[in-house]
Amino acid sequence: MTYDPDGDPAAFDPADLDAVDAWLDDPVVSALHEDLGRQFRALPPEQQLAKLVPELEKAQARYDELASAVAEAPVEDPRRFLLIAMGDDVEKFRTRINELGGSA
Repeated sequence: MTYDPDGDPAAFDPADLDAVDAWLDDPVVSALHEDLGRQFRALPPEQQLAKLVPELEKAQARYDELASAVAEAPVEDPRRFLLIAMGDDVEKFRTRINELGGSA
């Protein structure tokens, strides 16, 4: 499946893994994420911290919830790949907060 950035957003099915992969791999979506990231990193450290700390707390809670849900799941359960990605995101939040002089 291909992702059409000009298509109907209501037609996007986040449960369709092929659609999600296509969306994540879309060059327009990637460029948008990079632009938004640069804009955010250009903010003063205090403003970044004010937004990052609550997002870290939410990301950690979601990670913990999924970790509990897959604790008894088989090794090949695809949710484990999501758990790994979510763990990477939590660590990225912590790293950025530490770079800004905050405590994570």
